Amino acid sequence: VLDSKRHNEPVIRVRQGVVNIKGLKILHSCMGTDIWNGNAAVQVQPPFGTDGAPVRIAAPSVGPTANVSCCDIMSLSGRGFVNIDGGLSRIFNCNIHNSAATGIYVGGAGSRALITQTDVVENGNGDNRHARGVARGHSGVYLEQGLAKIIDCNISKNSLTGISAVSGEHATLNIEQSDLIANGSLQLEMPPIGTPSRNRSSSRDNTIAARGTIRLRSKFGKERAAANANLTSPTTALPPLPQSPSEFPDDRVMRAGQVMVVDN
Repeated sequence: VLDSKRHNEPVIRVRQGVVNIKGLKILHSCMGTDIWNGNAAVQVQPPFGTDGAPVRIAAPSVGPTANVSCCDIMSLSGRGFVNIDGGLSRIFNCNIHNSAATGIYVGGAGSRALITQTDVVENGNGDNRHARGVARGHSGVYLEQGLAKIIDCNISKNSLTGISAVSGEHATLNIEQSDLIANGSLQLEMPPIGTPSRNRSSSRDNTIAARGTIRLRSKFGKERAAANANLTSPTTALPPLPQSPSEFPDDRVMRAGQVMVVDN
């Protein structure tokens, strides 16, 4: 647990080399609103040079790399996990939940994230502890630049979109065998149609629905659900799905009014 009065201070900051993180419960809170450069539970980012630009780590040295497995991650003040400016993260069987801002953020040239069997749920709720904290309204996964590969994950009940990939030139999103259910607006926002980013991206064998019972993947997610039965109850009074099944021909898209129930 880190409850810091220092501004924009993560629990774990990886600047260079490889760190392996397994089996931790990480609860974060700090002052500040810089959710790009420190206000996050885990920050994977190279240092800045004297010119203010990120330092590119040259071989044989290894750039910032985080292998994170079987962890429970929550930030009460910012993002759950930030991989930025050329960082590499492998996230496996984690529960990233109830963060004030984005659950997982990937941005900056050369950044890469592989996310498997992970729950990214109920993020983007805003910072209720600090008077000038981060406001409500963030995505489960936000890909600004770089590569994000998401396999067999549950990305549900986040405040804004489930997943957003916004760059038309510098983003690649590959998602498969995952559930995107009951997020606040779009369940899945792919890069703009006709752009290089969209041509490189793919969405296959996913379940996309405006409401339904979510299927948890991670050990900590299932433990939390057992302690709070309401986590996996069907949601109600949600906005209709603003997306057409024809937009995602390789996925299962449930239209407004349909209920998708998936057993845990």
